[in-house]
Amino acid sequence: MTALLWDLDDTLLNTLPARMRALEYAYERCLGCKTDPLALWRSTRGGTLEDLGRRLLGDDFRRFTTAYRDRYYGTTKLVQPFAGIVGVLDACQDAGLPMAVVTSKVSWGAIDELSEAGLMGYFGAVVGFDDTERHKPDAEPIYAALDRLLIDDHTRVLFAGDSPADIFAARNAGARSIAATWGTLDEEVLRDAHPDFIAATPDELLSHVVSVFGGHQ
Repeated sequence: MTALLWDLDDTLLNTLPARMRALEYAYERCLGCKTDPLALWRSTRGGTLEDLGRRLLGDDFRRFTTAYRDRYYGTTKLVQPFAGIVGVLDACQDAGLPMAVVTSKVSWGAIDELSEAGLMGYFGAVVGFDDTERHKPDAEPIYAALDRLLIDDHTRVLFAGDSPADIFAARNAGARSIAATWGTLDEEVLRDAHPDFIAATPDELLSHVVSVFGGHQ
């Protein structure tokens, strides 16, 4: 293995409460009625905000994405890593393992949140929605991250994420996947995507990383 890639939301950072508030606001503003934001977000299965906007408003999807981002980035929120994440990142960094973030969030938003949470220094690259034409579950964002890390062997990579889109993106890129269940919105659907490894905690994820890394020195 030559690199460890991470999803951002619900894997590294616990941003769910703020995202649900923004989603509820955007839905009511654009569609004129209330929704269950958690159920709506689950239905995306890790897809992009733009995909959800198109599903709801068709060609007028930018009205939805703008309302969401205005509320999400325009309000004060607490951005924290999940318990145990910092220890795992420290261990991987100490081992000299290159790491990057691959997220469906816009890159400037991801970088701001990683910086606010004190995590930006662990990563050699951050690939966001605006960095690629195609998005998870397509492999292009993973390829972009590996290009930035100067890694050309995609088969020696692990990608940790909480959604089926993360698992499928890893598979499509020829990488191996770790299902991070500690922050997932739907563990059964995540398991049904058949990840290569499953981790209920960051420490379990580190165990998988060590086992794979140790076998591919």
